[in-house]
Amino acid sequence: MSDHTRYQDDIGAYLLGALPDLDRQAFERHVAGCAECQEELERLRPAADALPGWVEQFEPPPGLKASLMEVVEREARAEQPAPARPRRWFERQRFLRPALVGAVLLIGLAIGFSVAQLGGDETRTVAATIDKAMPQAGGDLRIDGGEATLRLHDMPQLAGTRVYQVWLQHGDHMVPARTFEVGRSGAGRVELPDVGNADGVYVTREPRGGAQVPSEDPIVSVPL
Repeated sequence: MSDHTRYQDDIGAYLLGALPDLDRQAFERHVAGCAECQEELERLRPAADALPGWVEQFEPPPGLKASLMEVVEREARAEQPAPARPRRWFERQRFLRPALVGAVLLIGLAIGFSVAQLGGDETRTVAATIDKAMPQAGGDLRIDGGEATLRLHDMPQLAGTRVYQVWLQHGDHMVPARTFEVGRSGAGRVELPDVGNADGVYVTREPRGGAQVPSEDPIVSVPL
C-alpha cells in the first residue's frame, strides 16, 4: 500500500478525532500538500457536522467501535473487482471507494446514531460534489421527507443560450427536472418536490429550454 492510500484510509479516523497524536500530525502534513485528500476531507466534513442532528443519540456498547474499525480498515484495503463493462457516469456514482464508505461508517459510529431510527421522514443535508473546474463552487441538498432543496454557491454565470438543468436518477434512467440560472453572486436554489425514490440528484449545462437527455457529465453530483 502506498503512503497516499494509507492517508486516504485515515480520513474517517481523523474526522472522528481517533488518530493518535503522531499519526494525526503525519496526516495533517500529508493533507497540507495533497489536493485529493483535501477534497475528500471537505466532502466528508459536512456529513460529520450534520449527522448529530439527524437522530437521537445513544451510547454504543463497549468495544463496538474498535471492532467495527478493524472490519472497516480490513475491507478498505481489499481490492475491488474491475467492472465487466464501462459504466456510464450515473452508474459509476453508485460505487463508492471502500475508504469513503469506511469513513462515513466511522463518523456515524462516533456520534452514536441509531440505525433503526433512520427513516424517510428525517431531515438531512447531503454535501454536493462539484466539478474540479469550479474550485470555488459548492453546495448541498437538504432533504425533508420526499422534498428537497438544492443550494449552490459561486457557480459561474452561463451565456444567454445555456441554463443549468437538474436531473433525478432512477436506476439507469435520468429524469429531467427543473432548469435554473444563477445571479452575479453565483448562488442558485432549486426546490425539488419529489426525490423520495431518487438514487441521486445531478446538474448539467443544457440549451435554454432544457433537454431530455444529459449532454455532458454532471458538474454537480449528489448521490443518494
